[in-house]
Amino acid sequence: MMANVGVLGAGSWGTALSVLLHDNGHEVTIWSIDQKEVEMLNTKREHESKLPGVKLAKEIVITNELNNGKDFLVLAVPSIFTRATARKMSPFVAEGQMIVDVAKGIEEATLMTLSEQIHQEIPQADVAVLSGPSHAEEVGRKLP
Repeated sequence: MMANVGVLGAGSWGTALSVLLHDNGHEVTIWSIDQKEVEMLNTKREHESKLPGVKLAKEIVITNELNNGKDFLVLAVPSIFTRATARKMSPFVAEGQMIVDVAKGIEEATLMTLSEQIHQEIPQADVAVLSGPSHAEEVGRKLP
């Protein structure tokens, strides 16, 4: 079953997972807060500084505008930006929508896990966590 997936975060992990999701037949939109990063990815179709050699298919949409209409969301921003990003995306998240957190860490001030932060900022969402021993550069090059 093909899904329409939104990946929030265009760093190495978000980019690698976007390539993997696309290669598995899903529609993928990557969101970045950084307009220059969006322009670079749309032009070069590669994140040369964070994931060199891994090409983004032309079907992958790259934007800096938050929206929804996705079957599920992958939150791939660095842990220090998890709460702020969750707060920003909350108005666009539907009741019961699945958010998969792929970053790791805890919030220094509260000692909350990232999934706890997401749930606090987006209570209407269902939150899951993806973790494992893989690195972005391995996944992006299809070497899990």
